[in-house]
Amino acid sequence: MITVPHTLERWRLQWQQRPRRERCIIIALAALVAVSLLWLWLWLPLTRHLQQLQSSLPFAQAQLKQAQQQFSESVGLSSPLSYPPPAPATTDARTAIQRAAAHFNIAAGIVTLDVQQSTAQNTVSITFSTVPFDTLVQWIEMLQREEHFYVTAATLTPLTNAAGQLRAELILVRPSS
Repeated sequence: MITVPHTLERWRLQWQQRPRRERCIIIALAALVAVSLLWLWLWLPLTRHLQQLQSSLPFAQAQLKQAQQQFSESVGLSSPLSYPPPAPATTDARTAIQRAAAHFNIAAGIVTLDVQQSTAQNTVSITFSTVPFDTLVQWIEMLQREEHFYVTAATLTPLTNAAGQLRAELILVRPSS
């Protein structure tokens, strides 16, 4: 069996016995191979990845702009739009909820409507047995815009027997004026 130090010593002696010109050629070829491998395994994949990132940049910027827009809209839905906010269209919370539900023809779907009033806010718990999703969203938007109610909790359960219909349990809050 050949030991490593002995083998290295033998290679060193063989290297020294080669002519100087041959050693220079071998070193140049080894450097060329090393540079080629670095180019193939490091530089080329990095430049390809950079090109992919540059080509996907406009799409990512568009997504960012949309996300920022949605964030701005959601912040607008969760807080009053101006200080002090204009007075709600209807001062009585129960009347305001029922009027808005009648406007969207969803009053018949109301199962429970509980209003709790305090000096700081009106809290409304409402349950719809069945309501179309798009109508519910429009109703909530109207309540926010005109009556200053904001959704603090919602449980939406899709109904399997009717497409686009769901059972909705909401908690709405309106600061007292």
